[in-house]
Amino acid sequence: MNGDVILRVASLSKYYRTYKSVFDLKKNIIKAVDGVSFEVVRGEIFSVVGETGCGKSTLARLITGLHDRTAGEIYYKGEELNYKKRRTAFRKNIQIVFQDPYSSLNPKKKIYKTVTYPAVKNLIISKKDRVDYAASLLKNVGLGENIINSYPHELSGGQRQRVGIARSLAVSPELLILDEPVSALDVSISAQVLNLLMDLREERSMTYIFITHDLNLVRHMADRVMVMYRGKIMEISTAEDFFKGPAHPYSVTLYNSMLYHDSGSPAAGGVQKDKGPGTESESENKGCVYFGRCYAAKEKCGESEPPLKGTGPKSSASCFFPFIRSGL
Repeated sequence: MNGDVILRVASLSKYYRTYKSVFDLKKNIIKAVDGVSFEVVRGEIFSVVGETGCGKSTLARLITGLHDRTAGEIYYKGEELNYKKRRTAFRKNIQIVFQDPYSSLNPKKKIYKTVTYPAVKNLIISKKDRVDYAASLLKNVGLGENIINSYPHELSGGQRQRVGIARSLAVSPELLILDEPVSALDVSISAQVLNLLMDLREERSMTYIFITHDLNLVRHMADRVMVMYRGKIMEISTAEDFFKGPAHPYSVTLYNSMLYHDSGSPAAGGVQKDKGPGTESESENKGCVYFGRCYAAKEKCGESEPPLKGTGPKSSASCFFPFIRSGL
């Protein structure tokens, strides 16, 4: 891959062991993230998409150290992330903006304390400088000093999300993970927040990992797209190639369900729908995790897991029978 790689994820996994009931002696393994590998280039907007439960948010929390990984490695600028040994140093450079702007803020703390906490923790400022530093950060995200002594419940949803963004900027991160940052906001406010994020990226030369289920946002913002399903990577592609026509059948289904009615032109493979929610036996098959729902599946797909292989100069898909765009 060309460019300066700022983040590299190698065979990253997160498994949860659960029991169906208190009387169940058999452990059930939930593979929230399963053997994921990818790279993020400095300065790009790398978008992770997929339906609810595909592992997007778990991936974000693994990268930021909020969840412990089951297996795999994460490298930041060539150095392996080890939050147990160097938690503060890495946390300073990689920040996250959460989906819910209310639950991510401490309801008992005034805004100036919430916004400046990371800077105080990282010894960037002293406690006596918190008010002035908070005013500067809030100004950067379009908020006035009048909310410095407010509590989260006294602010609107858009204001709370801007406060969350200001808090993440307090330590001048190089990589910002945006986990569904506007899904809890109404359309007009979400547009303002997205414009703010784009402006901040230009001003501060930041790299974004943009997690969403909304392909319309991806089409307008992302440089590259990674599609996930049940903890696995289905496809990685440049946004330009992806929106010419996805390669993986699951990506085609997402594309058609979210964009077809807007664009008027179907993706590769025509307007297709999957077979609906997978059955329990689907989780036990040895092949592709999408096999039980795939409209294009063949016998081979249920027998072995397809590798992530190239479908074009800058795209790959985990599929034995991908749709190949003409001209690539």
